[in-house]
Amino acid sequence: MPYLIRSVFVIAGVSALAVAARVQGPPNVLEVVIVNGPLAGTYKPPTSEVICLQAKREKRYSAAWKDFNAHDAKSIAEVGINVSNPDDAGAKRGDVRIAFGDPEKKPIVYTVDQAPLTFTVNGKGANITFEGHTKEDIQLRVTAKCSDVEEF
Repeated sequence: MPYLIRSVFVIAGVSALAVAARVQGPPNVLEVVIVNGPLAGTYKPPTSEVICLQAKREKRYSAAWKDFNAHDAKSIAEVGINVSNPDDAGAKRGDVRIAFGDPEKKPIVYTVDQAPLTFTVNGKGANITFEGHTKEDIQLRVTAKCSDVEEF
């Protein structure tokens, strides 16, 4: 799973240059709510920096954001939500990763692997919603609204 998230961020970084060169549609939105624990709160990365992508060959649909300058231990550094097999019929499952702090200095990372989530296609975009908890019982809600989607 960490490889997948890192791949999403690498692809997102490369595609950011391409995105900057074209006309943007409505912004992508990513919202994280951490219900309990030391980092409880609502986090909304800048919409201009949220990347959504569909990797058809890998059978993944993802929304991600990364702050490459996160150094404070309580600063949100990255968020990723991935849908496995988005084109298959039936219930959806996916991965969630939320990291705080400098990645070089033992960041706090919340992950949930292959959890049930909601994936709804809306025209050329989609909405992804996850509500659940980590193994450490940190309750999470992640919502992504993708309208500008890169396809690979």
